[in-house]
Amino acid sequence: MITGQLKRIIELQSLESNQTRNKKNICAVVSGKGGTGKTIFSILLSDLLAKQGNKILLVDLDINLANIHFLLNETPSKSLNSYFNHNEELQNLITEYSDNLHIIYGLNSYSIKDIPFKSSLERLIRDIDSISESYDLVILDLGAGISEFTLNALRISGIKIIVSYPEATSIMDAYAVIKMYENFDSPSEFQLVLNRCLDKNDGAEGFNKLSKAVKSFLKSSVKLLATICESKELRHSVAGQTLLEDANSDNQFISEFMVAAEKIDKYIHLTNINQPSKSASNNTSKNNSKSSIIL
Repeated sequence: MITGQLKRIIELQSLESNQTRNKKNICAVVSGKGGTGKTIFSILLSDLLAKQGNKILLVDLDINLANIHFLLNETPSKSLNSYFNHNEELQNLITEYSDNLHIIYGLNSYSIKDIPFKSSLERLIRDIDSISESYDLVILDLGAGISEFTLNALRISGIKIIVSYPEATSIMDAYAVIKMYENFDSPSEFQLVLNRCLDKNDGAEGFNKLSKAVKSFLKSSVKLLATICESKELRHSVAGQTLLEDANSDNQFISEFMVAAEKIDKYIHLTNINQPSKSASNNTSKNNSKSSIIL
């Protein structure tokens, strides 16, 4: 027989679980395999959203293969190394890259003994969930492929983005991510970014293939967030570690990333409308005329 006190504990645990599962201001960026441009997308999305007046936290969660600092040509004085190796508080590891863009640089380990324990990774998920209250959006740049850690990060994320190529093998990898998450938790909505497309039609064909497979075999759904065409300018920016410097220019690739940023900016605005205490503290430069989400 369940006592009143035990029943209340179960109800509280259920409420806490639902709050975590439905976290609206966390965005997970994943890919089925490496090399899709996931981290580049995460960086540019964070920068564009910050320039629109949103307070953004970008977290490098590619465990043991972190490279946000490299792409930004930074030598961080603090990173997740201190979190895992010295039990440093997560909020103490935030680097203020700009007024609205803050970054937690990732863990760089070079031996098996440095890989975090499962309990440490679970604690990290809880701490990210807690620290997200201070931001309009927390963007998690996760490692390629699927692990239990990645699945748990997806679970607390209100926006789930998969970065893929339009090629069939990459589309299959994206499908596998959606299927594994659905088996792990429950059906959900995923946003697809198709990178390095030959043209817009190439991206549309890739999306149609994935959408058809998801509709046929899964209960989840997928929407097209953006198509990004192959760009020599972007490749030069990455090679020269001038990604955010070139983001201030009129390069064509920036307009394609802006498509995704504008959709997510609308999502952020709607989320803040539903959180009056948070919305009152936001940068007053935000456009208050936006009142709907289009993802």
